[in-house]
Amino acid sequence: MRGVANDWPLVVAAHHDSHTVMALMAATANGRLAKVLRADPAQQGRFHYADDSYAMNFTRGEGNVAGILAGLREQENSYQPFAMAAQSMIAEHYFPGFAQAHPMPLVPPSAEPRLWIGNAAKVATHNDPIENVAVVAAGRRRFTLFPPSAEPDLYLGPHDPTPAGARISMVHVTAPDFDRYPRFASALKVAQEAELRPGDAIFIPRDWYHHVEAIERLNVLVNYWWDESKSDA
Repeated sequence: MRGVANDWPLVVAAHHDSHTVMALMAATANGRLAKVLRADPAQQGRFHYADDSYAMNFTRGEGNVAGILAGLREQENSYQPFAMAAQSMIAEHYFPGFAQAHPMPLVPPSAEPRLWIGNAAKVATHNDPIENVAVVAAGRRRFTLFPPSAEPDLYLGPHDPTPAGARISMVHVTAPDFDRYPRFASALKVAQEAELRPGDAIFIPRDWYHHVEAIERLNVLVNYWWDESKSDA
């Protein structure tokens, strides 16, 4: 869905530059703390498991929006930046009035906006048991989607622990090891890929697997989850 959020203040700011986006976010944020993930440059932006272990390859911390943005600015000019991501932030908890300033009529009223703020990072292939619309507000994101029927070829990891609650594929979409995961070639044959720019949105049906790659040094995504069986639309 190209350009469906072109009128959003964040999208308008993104058409200027990343610093305009950061200034707008800093001006509208409160001081509430959010969870932040950070991975060493050697991980190449992948938030995943550590090698040969069920430990994670990233650390968890906390920071308010001002601190998160300061960290992203610090990494902007680094040749090998740390990957940083503040994920699934309920917008109204951190940016009061966000939903009113950034309306999304394509989703049910009960679907509250959540922000994902970070730099160039990759979210491993996983699925959600509910519907999802994701809108790129700043930066670029590449989505790779796999139908539920591809599950046997995705080499899903353990139920516990997981990086964020959902099982993830053990295969790196951007650098697959076909010797170790040969069936993944079959998954790629049925995959669909889309690259989104500021103002673009994508609908991800429930149970569809998706890999999300944030490409720029500043990326802001807004997503909406809802259960169609309980929708008030």
